[in-house]
Amino acid sequence: MVTIIPVKVLNQNGSGWSSVVARGIEYVAELKEGPLAAYPVVINMSLGGPELDAMEKAAIDRAISAGVIVVASAGNEGETGMGYPGAYSPVISVAASGYVGEWYPAAGGAWWYQMNVLEPTTSAEFYITDFSSRALPGQDLDVAAPGSWIVGPYQVNSGQTSYYFLGGTSMASPHVAGIVALMTEKFPGLTAAVAETALEAAAIPLPAGCRNVYQSSGAIENICWGADATGAGLITADAALTKIP
Repeated sequence: MVTIIPVKVLNQNGSGWSSVVARGIEYVAELKEGPLAAYPVVINMSLGGPELDAMEKAAIDRAISAGVIVVASAGNEGETGMGYPGAYSPVISVAASGYVGEWYPAAGGAWWYQMNVLEPTTSAEFYITDFSSRALPGQDLDVAAPGSWIVGPYQVNSGQTSYYFLGGTSMASPHVAGIVALMTEKFPGLTAAVAETALEAAAIPLPAGCRNVYQSSGAIENICWGADATGAGLITADAALTKIP
């Protein structure tokens, strides 16, 4: 069981100041140093900016030193490069992967949700999205997780929440934060460095390549990526847990 602690650092449009983001990280670090000292703490950061702000870096360093594990999205800028803090080495960064049959038109017009989709055990069934940020020299990309056409809550009108298909590394990062939470449940003393090493060791390699991917329109698009797009590969919860004693 986990307790989710929402910490709001951005406005309703998804933008904000680095100083506010840094203060949010510091707040979680203070919880870890105080009332949550006996519990593992994981931060998910589905956000980023073009450079590593000094205040954010200091806050992340403090949080990790206190025992917090920080997971962040790689960014949605494609070849332009990763966003920060995801690209910062001590942070566990996550690229966005997709399933090649996510809009597969099966017989009778059924989509994948009415099919017997296999567990993700082979890289041939998956791809890296074209929007997922690639790692430039000096940037650290760790693993990939589902970030294409992810069903999640979506506010359509003020006060009304529905569900919608969303794509982005912001959807991929929470998958890995959840996996890390399971890892800490198994080993509460897990550190950020050990968690990152375990995730990379457990990942299914997803080498550079191309896939034919069905689109919602019924068309097939050939999507390609390089070695700078995948990190160690596609991570799954069961594989990650095998790396934790």
